[in-house]
Amino acid sequence: MLASFIMAFGQLNDSRFIKPLLYSLGLSLVVALIALPLGYLGFEWLNQALLSWLEGGDSWWMDTIEWSLRVLGILIMLVVLFFAFGSVQTAFLGLFLDDVVTATRDKNHPTIQLEPPPSLSKSSWASTRFLGLSLSLNALILPIVLIGWFLPPLGLIVQLIANGYLFGKEYEDIIAVRFQTEDRLAPLKRTIFGTATAALFLVPVLNFVAPVISAAAFTNYIASRNE
Repeated sequence: MLASFIMAFGQLNDSRFIKPLLYSLGLSLVVALIALPLGYLGFEWLNQALLSWLEGGDSWWMDTIEWSLRVLGILIMLVVLFFAFGSVQTAFLGLFLDDVVTATRDKNHPTIQLEPPPSLSKSSWASTRFLGLSLSLNALILPIVLIGWFLPPLGLIVQLIANGYLFGKEYEDIIAVRFQTEDRLAPLKRTIFGTATAALFLVPVLNFVAPVISAAAFTNYIASRNE
């Protein structure tokens, strides 16, 4: 597994990695720019609803509560966006993954024959399904992650394992179809692979290229099992 990631890092300057990376990153940034103001408006609505329920008038403590809730809402929104960004980018990368798989095969496993890439409709459905599952999963574990801030490393462990399983399954599903094999990774090994991917998403700056690195690493590993 380590060798697969090392080979993936060594191929980051491949021109066929650049387009999928830029497309997936650009679309993810557009989604983030749309989600941020919508999330802020949503928290403001909840904030005002809570203040109205408290009926504190113009008391000084109402102003304190209002600004505390506003700051808390912004922090939660930024945390959710940071954790969800990798899932959004991975979902978009699924639409442009063919170049990454082909470039990885050409450099490291030239004797492997690839199946034709799935149709755009299948890729779109797979990306949409993954995004829905990922956002739902992270919404479910968000309370544990927030509690984990005060009980480290509970939140980090839960997030890495949960997302590791999801990332491992998704990357295998979208990459294994390109290989002439029915052999699948064992659940534990797939989860370990996915957990390494989830860990990359937590490293600032590196998280922007993590989807492409992970896709190439999975391609290397699956290809090596079929040589």
